Amino acid sequence: MHLKDLAGNQFFSGGLVLMVTGAIMALLRQMPMQFYNWLKQRLSVTVTIIDRDPLFEWTKTWLDSLPYARRARNVNCSLYRDAEEDFSADSRILFAPAYGSHFFRHNGRFIWLSHNKADKAATGNASTPASAAPDTITLTLFGTKQTAIRDLIKEIVEFTATDQKRKTRGYISTGGWWRRLPTFQPRILQTVDLPFDDESRILSAIEEFLTARALYSQRGIPYHLNFLFAGLPGTGKTSIASALCGHFSLHLHLLNIAGPGMNDDRLVDLMLSLPRRSMVLMEDVDAIVPERKAKPQPLQPSSGACNPTEAAAKEESQGVTLSGLLNCMDGITAPDGAVIVMTTNHPELIDPALLRPGRVDVRVNFGPATREQIERMCNRLAPNRKLNGAAESMLAQRYTTAQVQADLMAQR
Repeated sequence: MHLKDLAGNQFFSGGLVLMVTGAIMALLRQMPMQFYNWLKQRLSVTVTIIDRDPLFEWTKTWLDSLPYARRARNVNCSLYRDAEEDFSADSRILFAPAYGSHFFRHNGRFIWLSHNKADKAATGNASTPASAAPDTITLTLFGTKQTAIRDLIKEIVEFTATDQKRKTRGYISTGGWWRRLPTFQPRILQTVDLPFDDESRILSAIEEFLTARALYSQRGIPYHLNFLFAGLPGTGKTSIASALCGHFSLHLHLLNIAGPGMNDDRLVDLMLSLPRRSMVLMEDVDAIVPERKAKPQPLQPSSGACNPTEAAAKEESQGVTLSGLLNCMDGITAPDGAVIVMTTNHPELIDPALLRPGRVDVRVNFGPATREQIERMCNRLAPNRKLNGAAESMLAQRYTTAQVQADLMAQR
């Protein structure tokens, strides 16, 4: 059949006209949105903030102060609590725009705000649960330069920075980022009751470190301070770390190196995202994997292919290796300006490579309570009680400070 015959066929020509018309209509329907996105990209500046960064919470606090937070029809609310206060009917309530898009005016500028939860593709890890995907806040302003958006972020920081600097915050590792603890009250240093010599050695090391950044830089030494607290459970290893954060206004970051999903890559992400004046607390550091060896995989039937997601999950479950931890202690991924405290109940299980100078700067051994500690704890916890022979009994039974405290509190 020739083309002239096809052109004369009313069924063929009618179908061709319908197909071309449908394609044109579909294109025209998409053009307004495509034109809008093209125009928005060229006439606006956008910044995205994710919830693994402290700026995310600062932005929510700033948004609560705006008049728009009182006019918006769709908001989220949460209780805000200072570190020194408990939740009560007088606690401050934060109102911030809920998930979705918002549009408001601030200081003469129109702001588009989008509050969303990233999908699995955006996390870069298909095995990440949807509940663990980070929240994001995106701010968009008119303009072709970053000046306006930078000024807005500076305003957010200035709004909350003074208040943040006065308080010690606690964070915990979640996947590859730090999530703030809703409640964190650091111990008071005087309530830990360490032996005076150990306490003085720890305090002197941190005081010297915090004032020596220029000296470290001049001598080409990585600026971080690493402790190893080794000893029996209940001897105050974690308590003194918390108290040191309160005493020196350091933010505490709890790093569970043996936690589910933790591996070398996520450890690097966590270390590189640490702000200055932070303390990293690694408990049970003896639990790291000495080395990671590739295991032979059984042959798969020809009818079934290996699932990449399952393979990635198996790899992630192998945990942090010794080499990965060593790189974060004194390698190029070591945090700048941080105090790292490692604790262990079994120092004999730690590889000697982790204990050399540069990786452990100060080691403190925590043993059973001394007479000095028992007397101090008695004066603080049970001032009306006479120890008499109780102290000798505690010493003979090698009580830890936790056992001494339990005994004193029970006999008040």
